[in-house]
Amino acid sequence: MKKQMLGKGPVLLALLALLVFQAGCRRGGDGDSGDSREQTLDQLLQTHDRQFQEYLATAQREMGKEILRYSPVASGVSIPKRMDVSGSHYEYGGLVGRIARLYGQSPRRVDANRREFNDRIMDMYRRVYPQYLELARGLGEVFGIPAVELDFIYLEYDFFINLWYGLFKYDEFRSVADTAASKSASTSTHCSMLFAKIGEDVFTGRNFDDDHEKPQFVEFSSMDDGYRVLANACYIPYHWVMDGVNEKGLFMGTANLVDPPKYYWTDPYPDVPAICEHHLFRVALETCATVDDVIALYRSVRPWSHATDHLLVADALGNSAVIEFNLNREAVFFPADKNYQVMTNSAYQEGIDYLLRNCWRFLQASRMAERGINSFADVENITRAICGSDHGYTSFFDLRRLSMRLYRQLNYHTPLDFSLPR
Repeated sequence: MKKQMLGKGPVLLALLALLVFQAGCRRGGDGDSGDSREQTLDQLLQTHDRQFQEYLATAQREMGKEILRYSPVASGVSIPKRMDVSGSHYEYGGLVGRIARLYGQSPRRVDANRREFNDRIMDMYRRVYPQYLELARGLGEVFGIPAVELDFIYLEYDFFINLWYGLFKYDEFRSVADTAASKSASTSTHCSMLFAKIGEDVFTGRNFDDDHEKPQFVEFSSMDDGYRVLANACYIPYHWVMDGVNEKGLFMGTANLVDPPKYYWTDPYPDVPAICEHHLFRVALETCATVDDVIALYRSVRPWSHATDHLLVADALGNSAVIEFNLNREAVFFPADKNYQVMTNSAYQEGIDYLLRNCWRFLQASRMAERGINSFADVENITRAICGSDHGYTSFFDLRRLSMRLYRQLNYHTPLDFSLPR
């Protein structure tokens, strides 16, 4: 929020000069490095995806088909970018494989002593999401590795994070922002969400709060064997959806779960077949139509949390629930008992009283919601009131009309509007 200048005059000018002088003293003459950092960031914003675009063009020429269209969302906007993914999962796997080969990233063959476990992972996917096996088949063929010989544990997380994290230069963005010392979890600068049912309308608001600028993507996916999806993605395009809606009006949004700290962990792959919760998010949006469908899916598989999040899921029927993972790594569910539901970064498992006492954003949103949510404007006001950062984005979804309004938090004056064709 920008504060308005209340007046001009000698006193104000003198005060501004004093503040500038003091700021310069506190920086210890660091003005040049600040300018240099801004120049480096501007350059990075303009060129962070150049290598990806070159690889994408080469891969699609080789395939003779456009699987992924990559474009600006608007003139002069470098972040977010738009991705339109279409075709079969097998074709998308082939595209990713070709991009990975150009980048120098490759999948692994499974070790002989883990083949039986690997087969069990594939059996799990055959049951809940056989599309992934087709994606893996297309990817493996690029490297001459049959799908049955791919190491699905490595593929589940490490392969994709190493590929996309490097290609889109996330480490460089963090380095330029000089935020390495601020990696500790904070409940004031992480994401928050709001679900609201107003008559027949269903809306969600979501703050993706961040500590620095980074690549983000607005994604439209229209796969042959899955529901069409409009979503925001980060880190791993397509696989890691941060929030989105599918053609059935199902919304899902994810946020860090950091309070109390006992719910925030980084686990290795478990000793049973599992799906990384970020990947499971994509599985749900492509295969589920309602909140009940999502709950059934999460009960049918072992979710795996590489870095723990929780999520809010809502549908066009007006249902909502928060899904978390308890200390036994089991999914637990908290359906909404009102016409609204708030989720920040504190655990529902601790009870509503804990949330109200320990998270000012949860308290603020709840108080505003209790006064009444009667229009989309109320959803906007509550969501913006609990925004915790100057970086990232805020998204609003209309689940009946399958539309999204997106704001970059650095520019709250310019909405970007998208809709999922019916």
